[in-house]
Amino acid sequence: MELASITQFAGVLVALVPLVLGFVVVIWRTVSLHTLLRRLWLLVHGSDEISDPKIRSYVDEQTNLMSFRMFSGVQAASLEEAHQLIDWAQHHRVDLRQIAACGRYFDTGLRQVRKHTFPSSSYLFAKISFFTLLLMGLVVLMAIPQVPFTFKDSGRTFLANESLAKPLSPLLQPLKKSDCDQSWDALAERTSFTLDEVKIVCDLLSAKNWSQHVESELKKQRWVLFVYALVSLALLCHVFFVVYAVGRAKDLSARGLSPVLPGQQSPFDF
Repeated sequence: MELASITQFAGVLVALVPLVLGFVVVIWRTVSLHTLLRRLWLLVHGSDEISDPKIRSYVDEQTNLMSFRMFSGVQAASLEEAHQLIDWAQHHRVDLRQIAACGRYFDTGLRQVRKHTFPSSSYLFAKISFFTLLLMGLVVLMAIPQVPFTFKDSGRTFLANESLAKPLSPLLQPLKKSDCDQSWDALAERTSFTLDEVKIVCDLLSAKNWSQHVESELKKQRWVLFVYALVSLALLCHVFFVVYAVGRAKDLSARGLSPVLPGQQSPFDF
């Protein structure tokens, strides 16, 4: 009975995943919780309309504004601004998707590109280089089959796996498990470990549960590095999105379009 209940509950969760993802996409596109709150209101109160005409008008206006944001991708501040932007885009034959691609580098209220907010090319190149190198470094660290440990007394860090250990600095020959039957003085000279550290390392390498402990620590280490790599990848993708948005904004700015609405006179006309 318990297994059947767990299976049924898991099935419900899986069925809810597309719904949750759908709401996440809507919230991301509209930058508002209005759609979610409206659905919750309808869930509680059914299809009954709001009795107060002003409140009903406000809710309908917000719903229409969210629809515009959802389908165009343009974050207009009000429904009036959305109407003006549609008229302006149609007059100048500008696709609203091109405006949406500009992101925060297009002022939807003034209907002009925010050229003064463009980041410099050197700044973007530096961020791309940094996150690329960081991501590559994390991937390399994930491939290293060794775990760092630290001696309590000396504070020195060394790398180890189930069969050998070596200090981070200086990088000399590693101390292998099979070497522990040799002279510890010779091992200390060859590996740069002190005599006390050689004893500790040999005790660890010969411990019964050492292999399982190293394997467990290696899994934890790789999971942490994997999370950091995902964060670095997300930040790198964000920089590429900024580069794309700046490029689209520059293309739109190069057309030299007037922000004046159709039928209105420019303040600079005489």
